[in-house]
Amino acid sequence: MISTILLLGTILSTVPGRLEGVAGSVRRNVLLPIGRGLDRLLAPIDRAMVPAATAYNHRFGRYFGEMSGLQLAFVAASLGALLTAGAWAPLVLGGLLRTLALASIWAIFAMSWDIQSGYTGYISFGHSALSGAAGYTMAMLLAHVDPALPLWITAPLSVLAALVLGLLIALPTLRLEGPYFSLITFVAVLLFYRLTTAFGWLGGIPGFSEPDVFTWNPVVRYYYMLVPMLLIAAALTFLARSNLGMILVAIRENESAVSAAGIDPTKFKIWSFVLSSIPMGIGGVLLVGFTGNVDPNTFVVADNSIEMIAMAVVGGMSSILGPLGGAFFIEIFSHEVLHGFSTPVRYLFLWTLVLLVLVFARDGLFRRIWHRLGDVGGGEG
Repeated sequence: MISTILLLGTILSTVPGRLEGVAGSVRRNVLLPIGRGLDRLLAPIDRAMVPAATAYNHRFGRYFGEMSGLQLAFVAASLGALLTAGAWAPLVLGGLLRTLALASIWAIFAMSWDIQSGYTGYISFGHSALSGAAGYTMAMLLAHVDPALPLWITAPLSVLAALVLGLLIALPTLRLEGPYFSLITFVAVLLFYRLTTAFGWLGGIPGFSEPDVFTWNPVVRYYYMLVPMLLIAAALTFLARSNLGMILVAIRENESAVSAAGIDPTKFKIWSFVLSSIPMGIGGVLLVGFTGNVDPNTFVVADNSIEMIAMAVVGGMSSILGPLGGAFFIEIFSHEVLHGFSTPVRYLFLWTLVLLVLVFARDGLFRRIWHRLGDVGGGEG
């Protein structure tokens, strides 16, 4: 997979001028006329939603961000679709509810990666190790301690394991920047992968099959994954818009200026790992409950970390809700739109899509859509 990315990246890097020319032509002759037509269609909806948006902005805007009427309608429609998916998704496609459940887990991973790497600019390639720590802790408790341990004991301990591993990765990287930081996180996930395969008591390649899935009922399983995802999205959005989130962005923009202002960047970089590790651990627990199995290829491989980054890039880094949208978009695109293709072909399409987003919409698809919706009514976005 990584070699495919490098190959496509090399090909695209050789023709940037032509691609930019094609992008400009498509923007002028196709996208702009379509955009003006959509503006005329959506403007009445925006005006109708202005009173509700004004009430929301007055009560919640300073905590979760202000919205225009059309943006509020978009959020309400998306939330309504997710909350009612248990009723309509099985009628649309047989496997859609499973895909949405899986997308909820990956949305947690993508948002967790974003609050650490997207906001601080310290790109981590080792986040799959955090979900792996939670998954393996849960499996080992059930396999080696007591298979009857309840979830309220195994889940907190598993999240704590993810947090401890996150801090163990964070501490030696605090004085590193750029590629050196990323390289350490990448090595960390490789070490964790080799650790799981080197010792029999860690399950090896087959992994552990002792954990049971939360439930075999597809509708109930979906809501088991969806509700924690929505709560984590709300919590991370609140934190990202707080003073803490502003400092993390300032570290990304100019870490020296943050230090000159008397703020210790190291302390807040540790906080970013804490904020990222806890939901990663929750996501790891949910993945155990979804698959009923813990093995290196599901939890620890570096490809998982790359996919989290891809979801954040497609949705829009440093926006929390962008990676959420990116996760759902990629999971539906991969498992429903490309259903029937072999795994290598699906990943070839997927990574080509990621590269096209990087070339033509570097801020992410959902961030662009969000700001476009805000522009329709002249909102702040």
